[in-house]
Amino acid sequence: MKIFFDHQTFSQQNYGGISRYFCELIAGINQSSTEHQAHLSLLFSNNAYLSEKSLWALPFFPNLPFSKSQPHIYRFNKAFNRLEMQTRSYDVFHATYYEPYFLKHIGKRPVVVTFLDMIHEKYHTIFPELAADYRVMAWKKQIINQATAVIAISENTKRDLIDYYDIPPERIRVIYLGSSVFVDKTKSEPAADAPYLLFVGNRGMYKNFLPFIEAVAPLLRAGQIRVICAGGGPFSAGEVAVLQQLKLEKLVEQQPINDDKLRQLYRQALAFVFPSLYEGFGIPVLEAFACNCPCLLSNRSSLPEVAGPAAVYFDPESSESIHEAVGRVLSSATLRQQLADLGQHQLNHFSWEKTVAETLDLYQSLQ
Repeated sequence: MKIFFDHQTFSQQNYGGISRYFCELIAGINQSSTEHQAHLSLLFSNNAYLSEKSLWALPFFPNLPFSKSQPHIYRFNKAFNRLEMQTRSYDVFHATYYEPYFLKHIGKRPVVVTFLDMIHEKYHTIFPELAADYRVMAWKKQIINQATAVIAISENTKRDLIDYYDIPPERIRVIYLGSSVFVDKTKSEPAADAPYLLFVGNRGMYKNFLPFIEAVAPLLRAGQIRVICAGGGPFSAGEVAVLQQLKLEKLVEQQPINDDKLRQLYRQALAFVFPSLYEGFGIPVLEAFACNCPCLLSNRSSLPEVAGPAAVYFDPESSESIHEAVGRVLSSATLRQQLADLGQHQLNHFSWEKTVAETLDLYQSLQ
């Protein structure tokens, strides 16, 4: 069977969980012992994960700011996809995001779409940035009505799909994600220069970074505990102002990362913190588990589903709940070790190999 993957995610992300998922899925299909072949229709991309998985694309002025290069990459790749859709041989089309431009170009072939979260639907009235991207919800509505099969990456995402789009549950297949972090457990990591909590990725909107920092500020100052923000870009002027107001400018820092640096940060952290109001899955949770890093998580959306008993949870909208949970983990090395051990066990429920096998099973059911 030949599966055609379109450009969308790789035209929109240089880093991030969505493109990581599709890279692992495409590479896993092509490396499997079956006769299946996955084709990623892509001309230009600066996505960091492609080369790791030997997936081909031409770099597009990589030194240009993303905001300037991305519209051109998207336009060129979309035209390239239209050409390949009509000239290549394939059995199943798998969209990597929600724009339904492809529907009139693929004939009667089965269409699979992966729904990653319902963040626009749930929070567009609260965060103007989500409301501004109004097309996404319209695209989702169109594509979900015409898709042959729908993948949700968690039971929570499946429930949200049913609630917002009134989809029959039997049309949705839940297929979990995995972790791309590999740790050589025969090698120990040297201790960090100073103790820290780890925050990974974007910090804006529903990621809830500043409310979290405000809640834990007294603990950070009292214990001289740092917070390291891995990736997510430099602090904004607003973030700098809040950190200065809280007298935390020397305790909270941002660091650029690659995979090796991220692995080191997980392994040396006192705990990984994820105060997000909403996640479709939460790959960083599995990354923390893989690195023996204790987890402090929001009790919302898919996070309890993914982490199970292997985390200390808090209400992300309650500063008291956040303060209490973080204080409990910081004050107990025994609890941190228990969480790390539970995380190793919980990680066994997830792998990219399972993701690939279950997705191939879905494709075969469409033939």
